[in-house]
Parts: sequence; structure tokens; C-alpha cells
Amino acid sequence: MPDAIRDRWAEWLLERRSGGDAERRNEMSQETAAFRDRVLDNADLRPDDVLLDVGAGDGLIAFGALDRLGAAGRVIFSDISQDLLDHSRSLAQELDVVDRCEFVIASADDLTPFDDESVDVVTTRSVLIYLDRDGKRRAFEEFHRVLRPGGRLSIFEPINKFGYPPPEGWFCGYDLTPIPELVAKVTTALSPEGERTLVDFDERDLLDWTRAAGFELIRLEYEAVLGPGSWLAGSWETVLRSSGNPLAPTLEEAIDEALTPEEADVFKAHLRPLVEENAGRRDAAFTYLRAVK
Repeated sequence: MPDAIRDRWAEWLLERRSGGDAERRNEMSQETAAFRDRVLDNADLRPDDVLLDVGAGDGLIAFGALDRLGAAGRVIFSDISQDLLDHSRSLAQELDVVDRCEFVIASADDLTPFDDESVDVVTTRSVLIYLDRDGKRRAFEEFHRVLRPGGRLSIFEPINKFGYPPPEGWFCGYDLTPIPELVAKVTTALSPEGERTLVDFDERDLLDWTRAAGFELIRLEYEAVLGPGSWLAGSWETVLRSSGNPLAPTLEEAIDEALTPEEADVFKAHLRPLVEENAGRRDAAFTYLRAVK
């Protein structure tokens, strides 16, 4: 792991997402491992494949692919964060698999470092949400370009447009309807302008972009989950230190920015008991898409 985490992508993925809480980080790892396994199942890996993991992050999918490929198989870790690539390289060295890996700076919508028809599989997980709509479209064109004939695309994306916006007075799955004005202020502070890309598409757009890029044999699986729970969970201290995505502040930072000290006390007095009782509600949707060139 690098001595210092510098960019926001690495800081969020390795620290702020879990609020710096090891137990919460382990819980999240178990959930994302299930996403990884389905992405790799859908990729139909062959022993000698070259897999390009776009937006590799901390290597969740890429390292999982190495476990499934044969000795001749290779994985390319691609990301816009040099810090995360350095982190993954360090892990690969510890696992003694670095000779089967490549680490490349590139954005999903501009895979210029990679030649046409140079890889067998492209995977992504929760990457397209950070591109605007035109960038999302270009990403599918780039995926198609770098894949060899018969190559496979396998992606996972949350559909955050589902359940958005939440009912008035609801905050990250918690019922704060007695204080809707304070909820609106904190919600605004938690949602910077760039975050709009997280809710500007749905599963139908993904299908349209995949087909327009030239893919064949497209299959999309859509799932919606409604039930107890919230992404903003854990101890109260963990929740205050948590951030929902790399573009957003932590809850504590948002409260400090949006509310007066007196308002902050009221907001926390309503939210903290619900967090400690794990009384949130989860309305979430996501999709798995696989396609063949």
C-alpha cells in the first residue's frame, strides 16, 4: 500500500467509504465480493484470457479474475487513480502474481493506451456512474473497440435513479420527517454538482448504449431490493466519518457546512438513535449486463 493516499478516489475507496472502521470495511467487502463473483461468472473466462478491468479500484474484480484464469491468463488493472494502481501493484507483489498483471492509467471513456482488438474480456463495477451521459456512451464504444471478435463484456452498475428523489424528510433511508428543512440542507451539502452523473441513467440506457456500440447477444439482469438497512450504517462515529461516493463529503463535513451548531444538534438528535437502532430503510436497484462482440 502506498505510504500516502493522495487522490480522492483512493482516499474514498480505502478509507472514507467505510468511515475508517475495519468492521464496516469487512461487511462491505462481503457484499462487494458477491457482485464480483457474478461479474466474473458472466464474463465466461477461459484459461488464457487477457482481461481488462476498467476502473479497477482496489483490485476487487481483477484479483478475483487472476484466481480463475490459468497460468497463461493475464489481467490489466486500469484506473484513473495512480494511487489505486500503486496500491494494487503492492498487493500483486505480496501475492506473487505481479508477472501476470499490468497497471495502466486510463479512463473508461478513453482507452487510448489499448490497441484495437487487444483483449478478450472487459469488466467494470460501479464505474460508469461517474461519467456524464456522453462519457457513458463513449465508454461502450471503447469497450467494443478494444475487445477481440467474440470478446465478452461484463459489468455491474447501480441504478441510483431508482427511488430518486426520496420522499420529503427521508435521509439516506432514515425517517427524519419531523425536520424536513434540516434534511434538505444536509442533503444538498451531500450532493455536489458532479454527483448528478450517479442518477442520470437507468438500465434502458445501458442497453441502448451497448447495442449502439455494436455488441451482440446482450443480456441484462435487473434487481431491486427493498427492505431494512441503509448504506449509512455502523457506529455513530463511523457514520459521521462515512462518505457515499468519492465526489461527496462525509456526513460530518456536510452537517458542518449546511447547519448552524444549534441546527446540527437537532439534526444529530433525530438521526443518531435511528442509526444506533439500525432503523434505516433500503430502496436500491442494480443491474448486471453481459454482451459479446
